Amino acid sequence: MIANENGEGVDRRDFMLASAGAFGAAAALIAGPAQAHTANAPASTETSSKIVTVYTGDVIGGKKVISSLDVNDLEAGQKHHLYFQGVETPTGQHWYVSVTVARGAKAGKRVVLTSGVHGDEMSSIHTVQTVINQLDPAKISMPP
Repeated sequence: MIANENGEGVDRRDFMLASAGAFGAAAALIAGPAQAHTANAPASTETSSKIVTVYTGDVIGGKKVISSLDVNDLEAGQKHHLYFQGVETPTGQHWYVSVTVARGAKAGKRVVLTSGVHGDEMSSIHTVQTVINQLDPAKISMPP
């Protein structure tokens, strides 16, 4: 049993199920077009509108900043290094995530590589960077 500051308990199994449910919701969001959402952004009621790549106009470390990404907007046969502007924090700043897109030159399937940091694991970030650095977009496939 896990207790909060009020002494109320949460069963460990309920916590795990809630965590799994939250992970499933996050995975469903990742599967769709990438788009940042902020508290100040108007809610869209139009579900059939096409998501396009939106550049914020900012550049961080030589990388353009985007708030929405449609891979089809990027030039084929090249690697594109971007920052994705995520949610706005309570202090008014945004989270930024480094994104590399290797858009293939030929028709085919797509793959997504993601990584994060846990203190007791090998660096998955280094693994993803190693794989991306070895890709030649001119020789790989892209979605039809």
